[in-house]
Amino acid sequence: MSHKLRVNLILMVIISLLALLVWQSQPESMPPLSKLFPAEIHSITIRTGTNNLIMGLEQDQWMIDGQPALASRIEQLLTISQTASLNRFPAPPDLTPFGLENPAIVLLLNQERFSFGDIDPLNGWRYVLHNGVVHLIGNGYHHHLTASLEAWLEQPGA
Repeated sequence: MSHKLRVNLILMVIISLLALLVWQSQPESMPPLSKLFPAEIHSITIRTGTNNLIMGLEQDQWMIDGQPALASRIEQLLTISQTASLNRFPAPPDLTPFGLENPAIVLLLNQERFSFGDIDPLNGWRYVLHNGVVHLIGNGYHHHLTASLEAWLEQPGA
């Protein structure tokens, strides 16, 4: 066997081993926030303080108080049910440190309750209480949850 062939074979083995190592070190996919799929959701309630925003699916159209809702915005919100739970732990008896004792925002998807608390100061993730588990999720949904009624309604002529 020639020297070049031997070097090429050794390099090929090393590259193969490195590729295998990289492939096996891929992180596992993170579990979703809930088992509820967006297509299964037919009612949404957002509670902020004393305000309730109630949306319902009627004949394939999302409605708010008899007015058509902005479908694109609702579709974005519905994905929260399957957003990645970046970290999670059983809910402790005292939820105050997480802003979940009296949450500022409560989201009901069908009858599933999601309470939104503070932001984790280390990574900027939002605390969410769901089914007795505190989850940490990305904070990309907060602007939807705090939006005014007008932001949810379909604008005539738009």
